[in-house]
Amino acid sequence: MTKDLINTPILKLFLSYFMPSFISMFVLSTYVIVDGIFVGNGIGEIGLGAIGLVTPIFSLFIGIELLFGIGGAALVSMSLGKNKPHKARIIFSSIIYCLAFLGILLSIIMFLFRKKLAYALGSNDELLDYVMPYLNVIIIGSTIILLQSTLCTFARNDKAPNLAMISFISGSIINIILNYIFIFIFKWGMFGAAFSTILGHFFGLLIILWHFIYKKGDLYFIKIFSFRALNLAIKSGISPSMTEFAFGFTIVLMNIFLINLEGEKGVAILSIIMYIGAVCFGSILSISHGLQPIASYNFGAGKIDRTLKTLKIGMIFAIIMGVMIYIILFFGIPYIAKIFLKSDTTILDDLIFAVKIYFLGYLFLGSNVIIAAFLQATGRNISSMIVSAAHNLVFMMILLPIFAYFFRVNGIWASYPVSLFCAFIIGIYILKKELKYFKSRE
Repeated sequence: MTKDLINTPILKLFLSYFMPSFISMFVLSTYVIVDGIFVGNGIGEIGLGAIGLVTPIFSLFIGIELLFGIGGAALVSMSLGKNKPHKARIIFSSIIYCLAFLGILLSIIMFLFRKKLAYALGSNDELLDYVMPYLNVIIIGSTIILLQSTLCTFARNDKAPNLAMISFISGSIINIILNYIFIFIFKWGMFGAAFSTILGHFFGLLIILWHFIYKKGDLYFIKIFSFRALNLAIKSGISPSMTEFAFGFTIVLMNIFLINLEGEKGVAILSIIMYIGAVCFGSILSISHGLQPIASYNFGAGKIDRTLKTLKIGMIFAIIMGVMIYIILFFGIPYIAKIFLKSDTTILDDLIFAVKIYFLGYLFLGSNVIIAAFLQATGRNISSMIVSAAHNLVFMMILLPIFAYFFRVNGIWASYPVSLFCAFIIGIYILKKELKYFKSRE
Protein backbone atom coordinates (compact mmCIF):
# COMPACT_ATOMS: atom_id res chain seq x y z
CA MET A 1 0.00 0.00 0.00
CA THR A 2 1.30 3.45 -0.95
CA LYS A 3 2.36 5.56 2.02
CA ASP A 4 1.07 9.12 2.46
CA LEU A 5 4.17 10.93 3.70
CA ILE A 6 2.41 14.29 3.92
CA ASN A 7 -0.71 13.55 5.97
CA THR A 8 -0.03 10.39 8.01
CA PRO A 9 0.83 11.14 11.68
CA ILE A 10 4.63 11.25 12.02
CA LEU A 11 4.93 8.62 14.76
CA LYS A 12 2.79 6.14 12.83
CA LEU A 13 4.74 6.90 9.65
CA PHE A 14 8.08 6.60 11.45
CA LEU A 15 7.15 3.22 12.90
CA SER A 16 6.08 1.98 9.46
CA TYR A 17 9.62 2.66 8.21
CA PHE A 18 11.51 1.93 11.40
CA MET A 19 10.05 -1.50 12.16
CA PRO A 20 10.84 -3.17 8.79
CA SER A 21 14.30 -1.63 8.89
CA PHE A 22 14.81 -2.73 12.50
CA ILE A 23 13.74 -6.27 11.69
CA SER A 24 16.01 -6.26 8.61
CA MET A 25 18.98 -4.96 10.59
CA PHE A 26 18.30 -7.38 13.45
CA VAL A 27 18.14 -10.39 11.15
CA LEU A 28 21.15 -9.19 9.18
CA SER A 29 23.07 -8.65 12.41
CA THR A 30 21.92 -12.03 13.71
CA TYR A 31 23.38 -13.78 10.69
CA VAL A 32 26.60 -11.83 11.26
CA ILE A 33 26.67 -13.10 14.84
CA VAL A 34 25.86 -16.66 13.72
CA ASP A 35 28.74 -16.32 11.26
CA GLY A 36 30.97 -15.40 14.22
CA ILE A 37 29.66 -18.33 16.28
CA PHE A 38 30.33 -20.77 13.45
CA VAL A 39 33.81 -19.38 12.84
CA GLY A 40 34.66 -19.21 16.56
CA ASN A 41 33.53 -22.77 17.24
CA GLY A 42 34.39 -24.34 13.88
CA ILE A 43 37.73 -22.65 13.20
CA GLY A 44 38.77 -21.00 16.47
CA GLU A 45 39.89 -17.68 17.88
CA ILE A 46 42.45 -17.22 15.11
CA GLY A 47 39.61 -17.38 12.57
CA LEU A 48 37.75 -14.66 14.48
CA GLY A 49 40.91 -12.57 14.50
CA ALA A 50 41.28 -12.98 10.74
CA ILE A 51 37.72 -11.79 10.10
CA GLY A 52 38.31 -8.87 12.44
CA LEU A 53 41.20 -7.77 10.26
CA VAL A 54 38.99 -7.90 7.14
CA THR A 55 36.18 -5.86 8.80
CA PRO A 56 37.48 -2.54 7.36
CA ILE A 57 36.87 -3.92 3.85
CA PHE A 58 33.18 -4.17 4.68
CA SER A 59 33.36 -0.60 5.98
CA LEU A 60 34.77 0.40 2.59
CA PHE A 61 31.83 -1.23 0.77
CA ILE A 62 29.28 0.28 3.16
CA GLY A 63 30.96 3.68 2.88
CA ILE A 64 30.69 3.61 -0.92
CA GLU A 65 27.06 2.54 -0.67
CA LEU A 66 26.36 5.39 1.74
CA LEU A 67 28.22 7.89 -0.46
CA PHE A 68 26.02 7.14 -3.45
CA GLY A 69 23.00 5.32 -2.02
CA ILE A 70 22.07 7.40 1.04
CA GLY A 71 23.02 10.62 -0.73
CA GLY A 72 20.99 9.62 -3.78
CA ALA A 73 18.09 8.36 -1.67
CA ALA A 74 17.74 11.74 0.06
CA LEU A 75 17.70 13.48 -3.33
CA VAL A 76 15.20 10.95 -4.69
CA SER A 77 12.83 11.50 -1.75
CA MET A 78 13.07 15.29 -2.08
CA SER A 79 12.39 15.00 -5.84
CA LEU A 80 9.36 12.77 -5.24
CA GLY A 81 8.17 15.22 -2.55
CA LYS A 82 8.32 17.96 -5.20
CA ASN A 83 6.40 15.68 -7.62
CA LYS A 84 9.37 15.22 -9.98
CA PRO A 85 9.48 11.43 -10.51
CA HIS A 86 11.49 11.58 -13.75
CA LYS A 87 14.30 13.47 -11.99
CA ALA A 88 14.22 10.82 -9.25
CA ARG A 89 14.61 8.05 -11.86
CA ILE A 90 17.60 9.81 -13.44
CA ILE A 91 19.32 9.99 -10.06
CA PHE A 92 18.48 6.37 -9.25
CA SER A 93 19.59 4.93 -12.61
CA SER A 94 22.82 6.94 -12.73
CA ILE A 95 23.84 5.80 -9.25
CA ILE A 96 23.17 2.09 -9.86
CA TYR A 97 25.02 2.11 -13.21
CA CYS A 98 27.97 3.86 -11.58
CA LEU A 99 28.06 1.48 -8.61
CA ALA A 100 28.02 -1.58 -10.86
CA PHE A 101 31.03 -0.26 -12.78
CA LEU A 102 32.82 0.94 -9.64
CA GLY A 103 32.26 -2.37 -7.85
CA ILE A 104 33.82 -4.38 -10.68
CA LEU A 105 36.77 -1.98 -10.97
CA LEU A 106 37.35 -2.05 -7.23
CA SER A 107 37.27 -5.86 -7.20
CA ILE A 108 39.94 -6.08 -9.89
CA ILE A 109 42.27 -3.58 -8.20
CA MET A 110 41.95 -5.11 -4.73
CA PHE A 111 42.38 -8.65 -6.05
CA LEU A 112 45.61 -7.74 -7.84
CA PHE A 113 47.05 -6.35 -4.59
CA ARG A 114 45.27 -8.64 -2.15
CA LYS A 115 48.35 -9.86 -0.25
CA LYS A 116 49.67 -6.33 0.28
CA LEU A 117 46.18 -5.33 1.33
CA ALA A 118 46.10 -8.08 3.97
CA TYR A 119 49.34 -6.83 5.53
CA ALA A 120 48.10 -3.22 5.35
CA LEU A 121 45.03 -4.26 7.34
CA GLY A 122 47.30 -5.45 10.15
CA SER A 123 47.80 -9.14 9.35
CA ASN A 124 50.96 -10.94 10.44
CA ASP A 125 52.39 -14.12 8.92
CA GLU A 126 50.50 -16.38 11.32
CA LEU A 127 47.10 -14.85 10.48
CA LEU A 128 47.76 -14.59 6.74
CA ASP A 129 46.73 -18.19 5.96
CA TYR A 130 43.33 -17.45 7.52
CA VAL A 131 42.91 -13.93 6.16
CA MET A 132 43.62 -14.67 2.48
CA PRO A 133 40.90 -17.31 1.73
CA TYR A 134 38.28 -15.04 3.33
CA LEU A 135 39.55 -11.84 1.74
CA ASN A 136 39.76 -13.32 -1.78
CA VAL A 137 36.08 -14.30 -1.87
CA ILE A 138 34.83 -11.07 -0.30
CA ILE A 139 36.79 -9.01 -2.84
CA ILE A 140 35.38 -10.97 -5.79
CA GLY A 141 31.82 -10.60 -4.52
CA SER A 142 32.07 -6.93 -3.56
CA THR A 143 29.83 -5.72 -6.42
CA ILE A 144 26.99 -7.96 -5.21
CA ILE A 145 27.29 -6.56 -1.68
CA LEU A 146 27.27 -2.97 -2.97
CA LEU A 147 24.24 -3.40 -5.24
CA GLN A 148 22.02 -5.28 -2.80
CA SER A 149 22.54 -2.78 0.00
CA THR A 150 22.06 0.24 -2.27
CA LEU A 151 18.92 -1.11 -3.96
CA CYS A 152 17.37 -1.83 -0.54
CA THR A 153 18.03 1.79 0.44
CA PHE A 154 16.26 3.03 -2.70
CA ALA A 155 13.38 0.58 -2.15
CA ARG A 156 12.75 2.09 1.30
CA ASN A 157 12.62 5.54 -0.28
CA ASP A 158 10.30 4.18 -2.99
CA LYS A 159 7.73 3.36 -0.29
CA ALA A 160 8.66 -0.36 -0.22
CA PRO A 161 10.39 -0.84 3.16
CA ASN A 162 8.83 -4.29 3.59
CA LEU A 163 10.44 -5.60 0.40
CA ALA A 164 13.83 -4.31 1.56
CA MET A 165 13.21 -6.21 4.80
CA ILE A 166 12.37 -9.41 2.89
CA SER A 167 15.54 -9.04 0.81
CA PHE A 168 17.73 -8.75 3.90
CA ILE A 169 15.97 -11.51 5.84
CA SER A 170 15.98 -14.01 2.95
CA GLY A 171 19.63 -13.38 2.19
CA SER A 172 20.51 -13.73 5.87
CA ILE A 173 18.70 -17.06 6.23
CA ILE A 174 20.47 -18.43 3.13
CA ASN A 175 23.76 -17.24 4.58
CA ILE A 176 23.20 -18.97 7.94
CA ILE A 177 22.24 -22.28 6.32
CA LEU A 178 25.17 -22.26 3.90
CA ASN A 179 27.56 -21.11 6.63
CA TYR A 180 26.82 -24.22 8.65
CA ILE A 181 27.06 -26.51 5.62
CA PHE A 182 30.30 -25.01 4.31
CA ILE A 183 32.12 -24.84 7.68
CA PHE A 184 30.93 -27.92 9.57
CA ILE A 185 29.96 -30.37 6.79
CA PHE A 186 32.18 -29.45 3.82
CA LYS A 187 35.05 -28.26 6.09
CA TRP A 188 35.78 -25.32 3.80
CA GLY A 189 37.00 -23.13 6.66
CA MET A 190 37.45 -19.41 6.00
CA PHE A 191 36.62 -19.83 2.30
CA GLY A 192 33.25 -21.34 3.26
CA ALA A 193 32.48 -18.49 5.68
CA ALA A 194 33.10 -15.91 2.96
CA PHE A 195 31.36 -17.85 0.16
CA SER A 196 28.16 -18.22 2.18
CA THR A 197 28.19 -14.45 2.82
CA ILE A 198 28.38 -13.64 -0.89
CA LEU A 199 25.69 -16.18 -1.85
CA GLY A 200 23.37 -14.73 0.80
CA HIS A 201 23.79 -11.22 -0.60
CA PHE A 202 23.27 -12.56 -4.14
CA PHE A 203 19.94 -14.14 -3.21
CA GLY A 204 18.83 -10.91 -1.53
CA LEU A 205 19.88 -8.95 -4.63
CA LEU A 206 17.63 -11.06 -6.87
CA ILE A 207 14.65 -10.32 -4.62
CA ILE A 208 15.13 -6.54 -4.48
CA LEU A 209 15.83 -6.24 -8.23
CA TRP A 210 12.28 -7.48 -8.87
CA HIS A 211 10.82 -4.22 -7.54
CA PHE A 212 12.75 -2.05 -10.00
CA ILE A 213 12.78 -4.28 -13.08
CA TYR A 214 9.00 -4.73 -12.99
CA LYS A 215 8.36 -1.04 -12.15
CA LYS A 216 6.46 -1.63 -8.91
CA GLY A 217 7.03 1.92 -7.68
CA ASP A 218 8.06 5.38 -8.85
CA LEU A 219 11.68 4.29 -9.32
CA TYR A 220 12.89 2.08 -12.14
CA PHE A 221 15.79 1.92 -14.59
CA ILE A 222 15.86 4.35 -17.51
CA LYS A 223 18.48 4.74 -20.25
CA ILE A 224 19.95 7.97 -18.93
CA PHE A 225 23.24 8.58 -17.15
CA SER A 226 23.84 11.92 -15.47
CA PHE A 227 27.18 13.00 -14.02
CA ARG A 228 25.38 15.93 -12.42
CA ALA A 229 23.11 13.52 -10.54
CA LEU A 230 26.18 11.63 -9.31
CA ASN A 231 27.82 14.86 -8.19
CA LEU A 232 24.72 15.89 -6.24
CA ALA A 233 24.44 12.44 -4.65
CA ILE A 234 28.08 12.50 -3.57
CA LYS A 235 27.67 15.95 -2.01
CA SER A 236 24.63 14.71 -0.12
CA GLY A 237 26.14 11.36 0.87
CA ILE A 238 29.63 12.46 1.89
CA SER A 239 28.62 12.85 5.53
CA PRO A 240 27.29 9.32 6.23
CA SER A 241 30.00 7.76 4.07
CA MET A 242 32.69 9.63 5.98
CA THR A 243 31.42 8.03 9.17
CA GLU A 244 31.82 4.54 7.72
CA PHE A 245 35.16 5.21 6.02
CA ALA A 246 36.45 6.68 9.27
CA PHE A 247 35.16 3.69 11.21
CA GLY A 248 37.04 1.31 8.91
CA PHE A 249 40.21 3.36 9.23
CA THR A 250 39.82 3.42 13.01
CA ILE A 251 39.45 -0.37 13.13
CA VAL A 252 42.67 -0.75 11.11
CA LEU A 253 44.47 1.46 13.66
CA MET A 254 42.98 -0.45 16.59
CA ASN A 255 44.04 -3.77 15.04
CA ILE A 256 47.59 -2.50 14.55
CA PHE A 257 47.83 -1.33 18.18
CA LEU A 258 46.28 -4.57 19.44
CA ILE A 259 48.61 -6.76 17.37
CA ASN A 260 51.58 -4.93 18.88
CA LEU A 261 50.27 -5.02 22.46
CA GLU A 262 48.33 -8.30 22.65
CA GLY A 263 48.93 -10.25 19.43
CA GLU A 264 46.18 -12.47 18.00
CA LYS A 265 44.36 -12.39 21.35
CA GLY A 266 43.71 -8.66 21.03
CA VAL A 267 42.33 -8.75 17.49
CA ALA A 268 40.14 -11.75 18.41
CA ILE A 269 38.57 -9.70 21.23
CA LEU A 270 38.01 -6.75 18.89
CA SER A 271 36.47 -9.08 16.30
CA ILE A 272 33.90 -10.33 18.83
CA ILE A 273 33.18 -6.74 19.85
CA MET A 274 32.53 -5.97 16.18
CA TYR A 275 30.15 -8.93 15.91
CA ILE A 276 28.20 -7.75 18.96
CA GLY A 277 28.40 -4.18 17.68
CA ALA A 278 26.82 -5.25 14.39
CA VAL A 279 23.53 -5.93 16.20
CA CYS A 280 23.79 -2.83 18.37
CA PHE A 281 24.74 -0.43 15.59
CA GLY A 282 22.20 -2.00 13.23
CA SER A 283 19.48 -1.17 15.77
CA ILE A 284 20.54 2.47 15.85
CA LEU A 285 21.00 2.60 12.08
CA SER A 286 17.42 1.40 11.61
CA ILE A 287 16.25 4.54 13.42
CA SER A 288 18.07 6.71 10.87
CA HIS A 289 16.53 4.57 8.10
CA GLY A 290 13.09 5.32 9.55
CA LEU A 291 13.87 9.03 9.81
CA GLN A 292 15.55 9.73 6.46
CA PRO A 293 12.72 9.13 3.91
CA ILE A 294 10.18 11.05 6.03
CA ALA A 295 12.47 14.00 6.76
CA SER A 296 13.67 14.29 3.15
CA TYR A 297 10.18 14.03 1.63
CA ASN A 298 8.54 16.52 4.02
CA PHE A 299 11.46 18.93 3.76
CA GLY A 300 11.15 18.78 -0.04
CA ALA A 301 7.41 19.43 0.29
CA GLY A 302 8.02 22.43 2.58
CA LYS A 303 6.51 20.78 5.67
CA ILE A 304 9.08 22.04 8.19
CA ASP A 305 6.96 21.30 11.27
CA ARG A 306 6.67 17.63 10.26
CA THR A 307 10.38 17.54 9.41
CA LEU A 308 11.35 18.74 12.90
CA LYS A 309 8.89 16.37 14.58
CA THR A 310 10.60 13.51 12.73
CA LEU A 311 13.91 14.62 14.25
CA LYS A 312 12.42 14.71 17.76
CA ILE A 313 11.02 11.20 17.47
CA GLY A 314 14.31 9.89 16.05
CA MET A 315 16.32 11.40 18.91
CA ILE A 316 14.01 9.93 21.57
CA PHE A 317 14.23 6.47 20.01
CA ALA A 318 18.03 6.74 19.69
CA ILE A 319 18.56 7.70 23.35
CA ILE A 320 16.29 4.92 24.60
CA MET A 321 17.99 2.40 22.30
CA GLY A 322 21.47 3.38 23.47
CA VAL A 323 20.57 3.01 27.16
CA MET A 324 18.88 -0.36 26.55
CA ILE A 325 21.87 -1.68 24.61
CA TYR A 326 24.33 -0.82 27.36
CA ILE A 327 22.20 -2.28 30.17
CA ILE A 328 21.72 -5.54 28.24
CA LEU A 329 25.42 -5.86 27.47
CA PHE A 330 26.61 -4.87 30.94
CA PHE A 331 24.64 -7.66 32.60
CA GLY A 332 24.48 -10.13 29.70
CA ILE A 333 27.99 -10.11 28.27
CA PRO A 334 29.30 -13.04 30.41
CA TYR A 335 26.68 -15.24 28.75
CA ILE A 336 26.83 -13.67 25.27
CA ALA A 337 30.64 -13.98 25.09
CA LYS A 338 30.59 -17.73 25.66
CA ILE A 339 28.64 -18.42 22.47
CA PHE A 340 31.59 -17.19 20.38
CA LEU A 341 34.31 -19.08 22.22
CA LYS A 342 35.38 -22.65 22.80
CA SER A 343 35.34 -23.93 26.39
CA ASP A 344 39.14 -23.82 26.67
CA THR A 345 39.39 -20.11 25.81
CA THR A 346 41.77 -17.81 27.66
CA ILE A 347 40.24 -14.48 26.64
CA LEU A 348 36.79 -14.55 28.29
CA ASP A 349 37.57 -12.26 31.25
CA ASP A 350 39.43 -9.76 29.06
CA LEU A 351 36.55 -9.74 26.58
CA ILE A 352 33.94 -9.06 29.29
CA PHE A 353 35.95 -6.12 30.62
CA ALA A 354 36.52 -4.70 27.12
CA VAL A 355 32.81 -4.83 26.24
CA LYS A 356 31.77 -3.01 29.43
CA ILE A 357 34.18 -0.18 28.63
CA TYR A 358 33.80 0.02 24.84
CA PHE A 359 30.00 0.03 24.73
CA LEU A 360 29.72 2.99 27.09
CA GLY A 361 30.03 4.90 23.82
CA TYR A 362 26.56 3.73 22.80
CA LEU A 363 25.04 6.08 25.35
CA PHE A 364 26.10 8.88 22.95
CA LEU A 365 26.33 7.09 19.60
CA GLY A 366 22.62 7.14 18.79
CA SER A 367 22.29 10.91 19.15
CA ASN A 368 25.38 11.47 16.97
CA VAL A 369 24.06 9.19 14.22
CA ILE A 370 20.56 10.72 14.21
CA ILE A 371 21.82 14.33 14.17
CA ALA A 372 24.13 13.57 11.23
CA ALA A 373 21.41 11.60 9.40
CA PHE A 374 18.80 14.33 9.87
CA LEU A 375 21.11 17.10 8.64
CA GLN A 376 22.12 14.99 5.64
CA ALA A 377 18.49 14.11 4.85
CA THR A 378 17.55 17.81 4.74
CA GLY A 379 20.48 18.95 2.62
CA ARG A 380 22.59 20.49 5.43
CA ASN A 381 25.59 18.57 4.16
CA ILE A 382 28.48 20.56 5.64
CA SER A 383 27.05 20.48 9.15
CA SER A 384 26.29 16.79 8.78
CA MET A 385 29.85 16.16 7.60
CA ILE A 386 31.30 17.95 10.64
CA VAL A 387 29.18 15.87 13.02
CA SER A 388 30.17 12.67 11.21
CA ALA A 389 33.86 13.56 11.19
CA ALA A 390 33.80 14.31 14.92
CA HIS A 391 31.83 11.14 15.55
CA ASN A 392 34.31 8.60 14.21
CA LEU A 393 37.48 10.22 12.95
CA VAL A 394 38.75 13.39 14.59
CA PHE A 395 38.58 12.45 18.26
CA MET A 396 39.50 8.80 17.72
CA MET A 397 42.56 9.82 15.70
CA ILE A 398 43.67 12.04 18.59
CA LEU A 399 42.69 9.92 21.58
CA LEU A 400 43.41 6.37 20.37
CA PRO A 401 47.23 6.67 20.20
CA ILE A 402 47.36 8.75 23.40
CA PHE A 403 45.21 6.32 25.39
CA ALA A 404 47.05 3.30 23.94
CA TYR A 405 50.39 4.79 24.96
CA PHE A 406 49.44 5.65 28.54
CA PHE A 407 46.85 2.95 29.37
CA ARG A 408 47.87 0.14 26.97
CA VAL A 409 45.05 -2.21 25.90
CA ASN A 410 42.49 -0.77 28.34
CA GLY A 411 43.16 2.64 26.81
CA ILE A 412 42.23 1.30 23.37
CA TRP A 413 38.80 0.29 24.64
CA ALA A 414 38.32 3.54 26.59
CA SER A 415 39.24 5.79 23.65
CA TYR A 416 35.95 4.92 21.89
CA PRO A 417 33.39 6.12 24.51
CA VAL A 418 35.46 9.21 25.32
CA SER A 419 35.63 10.10 21.60
CA LEU A 420 31.87 9.64 21.19
CA PHE A 421 31.17 11.85 24.19
CA CYS A 422 33.30 14.63 22.69
CA ALA A 423 31.51 14.19 19.35
CA PHE A 424 28.15 14.34 21.14
CA ILE A 425 29.00 17.80 22.53
CA ILE A 426 29.92 19.00 19.02
CA GLY A 427 26.75 17.48 17.53
CA ILE A 428 24.41 19.16 20.03
CA TYR A 429 26.12 22.51 19.45
CA ILE A 430 25.75 22.27 15.66
CA LEU A 431 22.14 21.05 15.89
CA LYS A 432 21.16 24.05 18.02
CA LYS A 433 22.60 26.39 15.39
CA GLU A 434 20.89 24.54 12.52
CA LEU A 435 17.49 24.60 14.22
CA LYS A 436 17.47 28.38 13.77
CA TYR A 437 17.70 27.80 10.01
CA PHE A 438 14.76 25.38 10.01
CA LYS A 439 12.58 27.60 12.18
CA SER A 440 13.25 30.52 9.85
CA ARG A 441 11.66 28.49 7.01
CA GLU A 442 8.43 27.68 8.86
